[in-house]
Amino acid sequence: MSAYRSILLLSLLCTGLLSLLACSQKETVTFKIMSYNIRHGVGLDTILDLSRPAGIIRSQSPDLCGLQEVDKYCRRSDSTDQTVYLAEQTGLTGTFGKFMNYQEGEYGMATLSDLPLVSSKVVPLPDGKYEPRSSLVHEVEVSQGHSLVFANVHFDWIAGEEGMVSRLKQAKALANYIDALGKASIIVGDFNCTPDSPTMQYFAEQGYTFAHKGADSLSFQGAHKAELDHLIFRNSSQVTFKYKKVRLLEAPIESDHRPLLVEIEVTIN
Repeated sequence: MSAYRSILLLSLLCTGLLSLLACSQKETVTFKIMSYNIRHGVGLDTILDLSRPAGIIRSQSPDLCGLQEVDKYCRRSDSTDQTVYLAEQTGLTGTFGKFMNYQEGEYGMATLSDLPLVSSKVVPLPDGKYEPRSSLVHEVEVSQGHSLVFANVHFDWIAGEEGMVSRLKQAKALANYIDALGKASIIVGDFNCTPDSPTMQYFAEQGYTFAHKGADSLSFQGAHKAELDHLIFRNSSQVTFKYKKVRLLEAPIESDHRPLLVEIEVTIN
């Protein structure tokens, strides 16, 4: 009996040590994340051709892609459900988030994902001067039992002091919503403001880290070029991020914005 108890105790001890070792191991994966304002498929040459941004997205094979200025059955874009089209063309799962009704259809943003989505929610934000605003927020599974928050934004586009105030209100509303989820988070999109703006300074104060683009940073390529498209993240105790590569793609015709592509290392503790 004594020998049996010793063997049993040793077996339990080994099992406990193995479990402890397994729990202490970290898992690291790398994801490609894209943000792209597609201007509902209308290029700088004024031609409506959604196959062009679809081709860019497909060529980069992102794991997550936040799209802004997306139409759903609007007359101006041939009454096409653009999210469905882009999902079919890229082989990704598409989710649409509406800002407002427009031209017998809907206008907003979309997310394309190659990762499992635990949940998706259109989170209302304070209205802009001329248009309502919201954020498309997902919980994304990155490992068994672990998820992160992925938020897609298109803040108010109004210039001047009025626009600065509007965007800051929208940022605070989104940050409050994400805070309540208590998870590591990534926010991408057309923030319609530069890195030195009050809105981006606010995110920095909330603990968000910026994906710095380097010298080639002007994502908006309209009449007045500017750095308006960003990816920012905030870690949690269980999930942490590290940038591996950040670049703006060359896409001179397809939209008035360039696609932002970020390779990010995700460590699950």
